Amino acid sequence: MSLFLKYLPNPARVLQAVIGWAVTNGIWWATSVMAHIVVISGVLLLLGKVTAPPKEGDAPLFEANVNTEIPEPQIDHFDPGQTPIEPTELNTETLSLVDAPRIDADQPMSDSADAVTSGGGSAATATGGIGGLDQFAVKAIGPGPLVRGSGLAGSGTGRGAGSGAGTGFGARGDKDARKAMVGGYGGTKASERAVAAALNWLARHQSPEGSWSLEGFSQFCKGEPCSGPGAAKSDVAAAAMALLPFLAAGQTHHTKGPYRKTIDLGLAWIINRQKQNGDLRDGAAMYTHGLAAITLCEAYGLSKDSRVGLAAQAAIRFIEESQNDTTGGWHYAPKGLGDTSVVGWQIMALKSAQMAGLSVGEPAISGSHKWLKSVTHGTSGGLFSYNTKTPATPTMTAVGLLCTQYLGARRQDPAIQEGLGYLTAHLPNANARNCYYWYYATQVMHNLPGPEWDTWNREMRRVLIESQIKDGCAAGSWDPAKPTPDPWQAQGGRIMVTSLCCLTLEVYYRYLPLYKLDAEDKLASDPQQTASASTNDKPGK
Repeated sequence: MSLFLKYLPNPARVLQAVIGWAVTNGIWWATSVMAHIVVISGVLLLLGKVTAPPKEGDAPLFEANVNTEIPEPQIDHFDPGQTPIEPTELNTETLSLVDAPRIDADQPMSDSADAVTSGGGSAATATGGIGGLDQFAVKAIGPGPLVRGSGLAGSGTGRGAGSGAGTGFGARGDKDARKAMVGGYGGTKASERAVAAALNWLARHQSPEGSWSLEGFSQFCKGEPCSGPGAAKSDVAAAAMALLPFLAAGQTHHTKGPYRKTIDLGLAWIINRQKQNGDLRDGAAMYTHGLAAITLCEAYGLSKDSRVGLAAQAAIRFIEESQNDTTGGWHYAPKGLGDTSVVGWQIMALKSAQMAGLSVGEPAISGSHKWLKSVTHGTSGGLFSYNTKTPATPTMTAVGLLCTQYLGARRQDPAIQEGLGYLTAHLPNANARNCYYWYYATQVMHNLPGPEWDTWNREMRRVLIESQIKDGCAAGSWDPAKPTPDPWQAQGGRIMVTSLCCLTLEVYYRYLPLYKLDAEDKLASDPQQTASASTNDKPGK
């Protein structure tokens, strides 16, 4: 012990050494620390709030608080009326004006035009471009669902089979991109005015808490109540369907526009009903979860709000965990055998997650392939059924084809070509309404620019614009029972029908056509094809 104590340092000498260091170096260290604090504080003030990327795991433990700094907008009644001669653009600024939202294009679409471009529009161009996209770089918008990876079409760089770069929604928020895509892919002034009127109706029927109701929306009517309540009891599904058209128009809770508060309230309301395991069903079926997951993924992709991103990633994890391990499908309850209708919403959620830069696991992708293969029909597998025991139908074929496109099938795939012919034989018809079928089929056809898309688009656009309600509190919505009953009128009612009809008219800029960049890259690699395409697309050809 005495030997050990012999080598211990003398306390007095230690204290003297510390005091000496402080006198010699203390001022310099204190100055350095204070300088670093000042610099870091200044940087944070310049950058503002830093939004961290979402992390994998459970849903957030906190409640999503509504931003109280967003001013309450005055949502005036919007009269769709007749499209005036003087057009304007549908964007954040013009949505604030009651008498504004129409598209302004140098060569507006006309159903009486003779020429048809490769984009399916009816405005011929001298340079061989697509409609109004001649002077616009499509690739500048971002790949959207175009870039192909190891998972769904649309998977870019990042972690997991389906991680993306999060650049798939650029066409919505960019005014020039949106204008070019509306004119280039078949939109008109009237279709944009119909969209603006639908957004107005949806905003006017939101509850003060931020929700919507399939069955009780009429309590927020002013004047004669709107008809068409739905029997389904799922306010989360109603909120998701109501929010998606706003997001499709490029509007978010961060966008300075008349619907910023509407969207902020709606997103917070949905997130606050999510369970810790990511479940958004709120007592309903996987339909509801899929719709809500798509909504959160798109909202995150557009805003990069980490609060929304955490909830979106948790929702995707719940989809992955709810997939049937044997069939690869999804059904009303987690682990159910599956049906193509429910499967469609889940695959669209996975695709939206990839586009937003979230992680999607490979097993969910391979399982989706397995399910779709089990319900294919036709000589080339281009027709689809509800489940393995039922025949093919137009609606399920539209759902199956869109999923097949996003799972990597090429344009010239025999199944895609067979399905294209089948959908073309079942064009939109006011006397046989089916907004669910039109919603999916329009996306499939939009992915296949050409004469078939032009024919489909003209009919779809005419039927929807002509059947939209033009007056009263219901102005801007679609009646689920008139002019003929929609198959979904009993369950989804006016909220669902209006949402799907509006989203169908937003197809021109919601996503880029799936095979557009494929064609551009092919032409760019072959100068002779480029010259030939340019010559053949000139007016009169």
